Amino acid sequence: MAFSLGNAFQVAATSAELAHFRQAAWRLYQPAAPVALQAFGQAWQLRPGLTFTPFANAVRCNAHCAFCSEELQRAADHQLTAKRLIDDYPAYFARLAQVLRPFRGFPLGLSLSGLEATAEPRWLRDLLACLRGLEQEGVVFDEKVLYTNGSGLATSPDLGLALHDFGLTRLELSRCHPDEAVNQGIMRFNRNQPIRHNAVYEATVRWLHGHLAIKNSCILTRVGVATLPDVEQYLAWAAGLGVRQVVFRELSRLEGSYLPNVFTDWIEAQRVPIEPLLAAVVPSLENPRAGWHYAGSTFGYYYYNEHYRYQGLDVIFETSSYPALQAATATEVVQKLILHSDGTLSGDWDPQSRVLSCLPAPQGV
Repeated sequence: MAFSLGNAFQVAATSAELAHFRQAAWRLYQPAAPVALQAFGQAWQLRPGLTFTPFANAVRCNAHCAFCSEELQRAADHQLTAKRLIDDYPAYFARLAQVLRPFRGFPLGLSLSGLEATAEPRWLRDLLACLRGLEQEGVVFDEKVLYTNGSGLATSPDLGLALHDFGLTRLELSRCHPDEAVNQGIMRFNRNQPIRHNAVYEATVRWLHGHLAIKNSCILTRVGVATLPDVEQYLAWAAGLGVRQVVFRELSRLEGSYLPNVFTDWIEAQRVPIEPLLAAVVPSLENPRAGWHYAGSTFGYYYYNEHYRYQGLDVIFETSSYPALQAATATEVVQKLILHSDGTLSGDWDPQSRVLSCLPAPQGV
């Protein structure tokens, strides 16, 4: 079977090729040649397409999602960044500027994630102002994405305007089911969060459409969206709110790579395998399900996506592997940049792993 994977996006020409894509998934990813960059006193090899995350944890998260990846810990990890809040905003933003300046001119993707960035509006506004200033100094963000549960956008609508002015590429808005009670059982918003109510969520989405591109993100779960009819019901609901892009994500495959806890137990019990869904959507290119059109496949260094058109919507199915992510992180090539709340810039979600730069320890410690 001959095909080229010089690009991350490929369109299967035959059903056999599509079957091979699905079977091999992220294993077919072919990395581009790394780019050498001098920073923090040494040379680094950077993955083209590298993303930067200023880890959002100014306050505790206002939801307690049963699938939260920030509650997962590898045996070799030292401390979860989510457990240490940002307690000095001016010092944090000064540090952010310090660690990003060496990357001026190198295109970075900006991935605003971590806990819930919109939960503390002042921190998010200050973050956007800091990043705008760095852009004026030559820092380049070729894509800007905010991953959010939408809570702060419901209570502080000016955040939507600030994100628009910042030039946000898109908002990835998490919602796991069109039924309010089912969604709450999965995402577990604090009781004082209006966004947990469908009426508030739907009004917020409709308002945001006037200012930002929105992609809905739905985690596939046995108690939520689990079957193709469930998927189509979700899409009808999202389309009714004006949403035109939706991604359905399989719970990441852990494969024993994390210490067991209630979150790993829930993830393993609730995972909906992606393969039967893909087979139901397009069993073969010659025999797709009515209304569905295969548009292509994306291969990432730890994930695989299939892209579809369905009744005017762009629909993505995604599967990912945390062991594949960890294997890529362990190479000499920096795959991602994360600024942790203690001021450490690392290439890993563990602030003491793959460290590029850290603050000196306080005297006397």
